Amino acid sequence: MVLWYATRATGVVALVLLTATVVLGVAGTARFAAPGMPRVVTAGLHRNLSLLLVGFVSVHVLTTVLDSYTSIGLTSAVIPFSSDYRRLWLGLGTIAFDMLMAVTVTSLLRDRLSLRAWRTVHWLGYACWPVALWHGLGTGTDSRLPWLLALDALCVAAVGAAVWWRLSLAAPGLGRTAALTGLAVLPAATAIFVFVGPLQPGWSRRAGTPTALLGSSVTTAGPSASPTMAAATGSAVRYAGRVTRTARAGRVTLTVRGRTAAQRRITVVLRGRPDGTGLSMTSGIVRLGRAVGQPAEQGPVTALDGHRLTAVLDGSAGSAGSGGSGEQQASLTLIISGARASGQLTLRADS
Repeated sequence: MVLWYATRATGVVALVLLTATVVLGVAGTARFAAPGMPRVVTAGLHRNLSLLLVGFVSVHVLTTVLDSYTSIGLTSAVIPFSSDYRRLWLGLGTIAFDMLMAVTVTSLLRDRLSLRAWRTVHWLGYACWPVALWHGLGTGTDSRLPWLLALDALCVAAVGAAVWWRLSLAAPGLGRTAALTGLAVLPAATAIFVFVGPLQPGWSRRAGTPTALLGSSVTTAGPSASPTMAAATGSAVRYAGRVTRTARAGRVTLTVRGRTAAQRRITVVLRGRPDGTGLSMTSGIVRLGRAVGQPAEQGPVTALDGHRLTAVLDGSAGSAGSGGSGEQQASLTLIISGARASGQLTLRADS
């Protein structure tokens, strides 16, 4: 969990530092010097921010690789599109990292390189910024949070203002026109992408999250949602209950306690991480009460897709519909609206 938080935090800080570095770099190309501050000072600030950026990005990459939630190997950190986890969006992050490393290495070897070679590679630092921005929007687990969207918008505005100011000093020509066109297109394309991508339901699946992780997510629904489920063997019964949520160290436990139409107690406990629309489950159990004096049936959630859960309940002590032995498969729909939960439950003998 510490690694997960570190990955998110360092990624956000790295984007802010990269934005500041790009803005200072653009200002430097125009020989900008702040009032009362010699240009050598602004150049030193640019260099120190760049080094700090490299440090945060390195920690971001390291914690991503070490986090066991997804299997992102060290190879995927340097070879683009080699990971199964959100291949495109993680690949953009790898490209940004490789660009940044190229700029860093050539800066350290500047005395050994020609000015033209160094400057050519150094332009990758500017190209790195939009790539890193889209990487964060596409693969970040917090992309839809209002405060983070506002921060991204501020970064876009800062870079856009710096580039526009720099272009306003350039002589008119085809290159300036093309740059101004790109300056208008990039923010618009980014806004459209955010609206049709991360802000829409089901983005995790479309972004390329592996099926094994997609099978462990539960989402919340509005009051008008109606549960539907094709009954397997046996009849489906409705249930309703209350939802409680507890959070600790970034982990969320969602507990549903209710009763079926036949007055059997039902408890569903799901544990995982918030994913912006609900919960990305790491473990879960279903518990079904019996008659007074008999132990409850319970078992792990074996599959979860959207609102549909499957669990295997231990029925060795005997229960209606199970013949008094063996196990039962419980299939549920789970519709959560605020503090209320409802759905349907179907039991069948598990062969």
